[in-house]
This record gives sequence, C-alpha cells and structure tokens, in this order.
Amino acid sequence: MLVFIFFSCEEQLKVGNDYSDLDVNADIAYDVEMNYTDGGEKVMTLTAPVLERIQGNPQRDIFPEGILVEFYKDGQQVYATLTADYAERQPDQYLVTASDNVVFENVKGEKLETSQLNWNERKGTIYSDRFAKLTRPDEIIYGYGFRANQDFTDIEFSKTTGKKPVPQLEGVTGSQSSRNSLSTTGVN
Repeated sequence: MLVFIFFSCEEQLKVGNDYSDLDVNADIAYDVEMNYTDGGEKVMTLTAPVLERIQGNPQRDIFPEGILVEFYKDGQQVYATLTADYAERQPDQYLVTASDNVVFENVKGEKLETSQLNWNERKGTIYSDRFAKLTRPDEIIYGYGFRANQDFTDIEFSKTTGKKPVPQLEGVTGSQSSRNSLSTTGVN
C-alpha cells in the first residue's frame, strides 16, 4: 500500500512541475508609459498596451501590440510621433526596431510610412532599407532606404523611385490639401 501511495505522489509531481512552455526570463507589463529625459527635460514618451521584457544577454523589450512614441521640443511641446503595430527595443544598444504599419509624423505636416524603421536613440537617427513613402504638404516621395534625424529636418533617400507634386486645391491649406489630393489620386 505504501508503495502505491509513493508512486501516485511522484506522478503528480511530474505533471505539476511541467513548466516547459513558460519563459521564466520574461516580465510582462500592461498599459506602459516610459518617459525619457535629458538633463531633467522630457525628450520623449513611449506608450504601449503590452511590454514583454526578456531578461538575458542581451535584454530585449518587445511591444507585441504596438507603440506610440511622442518626441518633445523644450520638454513640453510634441513635435513628432512614431506609431507601429509591433516593436522591439534593445536597451544595451539604444536601438528600437519598429515594424508593421510604421508611421512617423511631425508638426510640419510631413509623414513617413514604411514597413520597418530602425531608430538609434543615442544618435537620434532613424533609418531603413525598406520601401518608404514620404508625404509633405507640397510633394510625395517614394524610395528605398533612407536616413534621417529624429526631428525629421534632414532626410536622405538611398534610392528614389518616384516624386510627384501634390496639387494645391483652391481654398484648402496645408495637411488638409495633402489628404484631399491623396484620396483623389488614389495613392495610399
């Protein structure tokens, strides 16, 4: 009888301790807001519905449900935003890779759309080797590969595949004109 009880308990322990599907090096957080400062002044805020932090070498922060990054001027005013459906951050390398429906917009009405974008936090640069579309109030540029500073005042495409002016509609200004001409021409 004792032998039967011993083997029964042993079998239960084997089933109860099967944690092979769990990553014991991951921490999960919900409704995340990360504020970055430089000299006490807010530089940017990153928000995300989910953060999976993978401990190890190297550490990785995974944002499986996307991110919204707001860049600040003088610690108060948002001058640009970055959104993506998925992102990974490598804190040791100060590198963020955003992918799937990546959109970078600034207050000048410029909008960059691409499938993947790399952002070097330390150098303040964004770059990609993928196809990208840059919409400005007066033109649309298509190309492969680009490099820009994070405030988007200086952007350079590796290979431009097309450029077209955006016609200005009478009585319509700025970004509204860009939206109207985009929908009229069928460019998405």
